[in-house]
Amino acid sequence: MIRFKEDAMDSFYRLLKVNRLVRSHRIKFAALLAMHHLHQRYLCLRFDPVMSCNLRCQMCYFSDPAFTKEHLGRFSWEQIERLAEVLFPRTLQMYLGCGTEPTTYKRWIDILVLAKKYRVPMIGMVSNGHLLTREKIEKLIEVGLHELTLSTHGVRKETYELMMRRASFDKFLEVLETVDSVKRKGGYHLPQLRLNYTVNPDNLEELSRFFDVYGRYGISTLQVRPIIDFGHTEYEKKDMRPYQETYLRILEALRGECQRRGIRLLANTDDISYTKKSTIPTLADEVTVYINPEEISKKGFDWQRESYERYCRRTGWSRKIVRYVLSSADQLATASTHLSYQVLD
Repeated sequence: MIRFKEDAMDSFYRLLKVNRLVRSHRIKFAALLAMHHLHQRYLCLRFDPVMSCNLRCQMCYFSDPAFTKEHLGRFSWEQIERLAEVLFPRTLQMYLGCGTEPTTYKRWIDILVLAKKYRVPMIGMVSNGHLLTREKIEKLIEVGLHELTLSTHGVRKETYELMMRRASFDKFLEVLETVDSVKRKGGYHLPQLRLNYTVNPDNLEELSRFFDVYGRYGISTLQVRPIIDFGHTEYEKKDMRPYQETYLRILEALRGECQRRGIRLLANTDDISYTKKSTIPTLADEVTVYINPEEISKKGFDWQRESYERYCRRTGWSRKIVRYVLSSADQLATASTHLSYQVLD
């Protein structure tokens, strides 16, 4: 049984390392099957309560006016309580915010409180940070958030505000300063701060100066992720392959600096075009649940009328996992953005 205490994030990242070190997919799927039947937590929930964002980042689908007009859904509080009842008892890790901005949902803090009520071992949130005030940051500490992930797509003010339409670089630095000062003043370890930097051909070179700007803010984790093609977006330079040599050179320098500073580095070093096949995406599909007001990644899961256990029985989930245990790696290998990074510290 996996237990998370005060160092929940450290334990989770160690678990990611173990997942990479254990090469046998048969061992992984057998362990997953055992956890399921022993009623252990193993789901990684990615939860978007509302289809909205206050920014229009160039690399995101929210930069497409047609997308923003067509996708306007939001969960009622009653639906969120039902989702918590169905999924939280099986959830090992819950991230609020994945593809949309969670702070645009009126009761977003209450969702974190609800996750605590169900004793979800690791609770994180992903945000652009622009709607976070000192009061809300203090509330995150009170709630016991384990990790706050803030997105940045530039080191220079000009690049940041170009890539993140409607955003203010000064506001972002103010939020980072507030998070850092509130934690320092109170002597708080949590939430750990993670910065996500999505790399494209136009912001790659300045990544080498990342710590010149962001190094003062008590970062625990830096994630560097090559751009993902989300379809029709304002930004069109989505092929990083011509820049691979530069990318790896900068990443190696960042790795040394992260080690010196005691910062965890997450990065994609060997598959910047997301075409490499492995069994990791197949495993990730079985433990990850993504849900927003318009879809859920578990196809056919009628969460409003059935439990997760009933869904697994009805769809023959255990038999499928047994087939995976008996299958070869070549049969299960596929390409995906799922866990397309390594813990490099």
